[in-house]
Amino acid sequence: SKGALEGPCAGMDEQAYKRYYQFVNYYIHQVNLMRHLLCEPYRVAYAEKSGTLLVAESDSGVPGVIEMAAYRTTVAWEESALVAFENGYIEVAIPAPLARSRAGRVEVYRDVGNGETPERVRPEMPWVHAMRQQAINFVKVCRGEMAPPCDAAEAVEDLKVARDYMAMREALP
Repeated sequence: SKGALEGPCAGMDEQAYKRYYQFVNYYIHQVNLMRHLLCEPYRVAYAEKSGTLLVAESDSGVPGVIEMAAYRTTVAWEESALVAFENGYIEVAIPAPLARSRAGRVEVYRDVGNGETPERVRPEMPWVHAMRQQAINFVKVCRGEMAPPCDAAEAVEDLKVARDYMAMREALP
């Protein structure tokens, strides 16, 4: 029927499947973003029982964390990604997906030491409507004008991470 869920994965009961489906619906973009930021595949190393924390380890041993709904806001949308390095970081603030023509924010902080002054750079980002840009990219992919930003194989890897996270979370006492 229209809008029906596909049904649980093997070994997953209906309630677990609903939680899995909700996780995929809300957080699959963050799962994919972590792979993009790590530049390599990763596995779930820890899942906090309440569902607010996913700890990952990349194939080369780099740790990563997805923190989900750790707090709520009543008015503003707050979503960000932080990539930390030994001598700096990159922070990306992501605007609400349905906000029209709202720019995200990127901040790059660098402290090389050796008496040099640390620097913080905040480039001006273009004011783009994210959902409109997604639709434009979808049409370009369908016309063969560009490759998909995320191919099917990568999407399957994201779903495997989601499945493994939920399985680990469900197994906790």
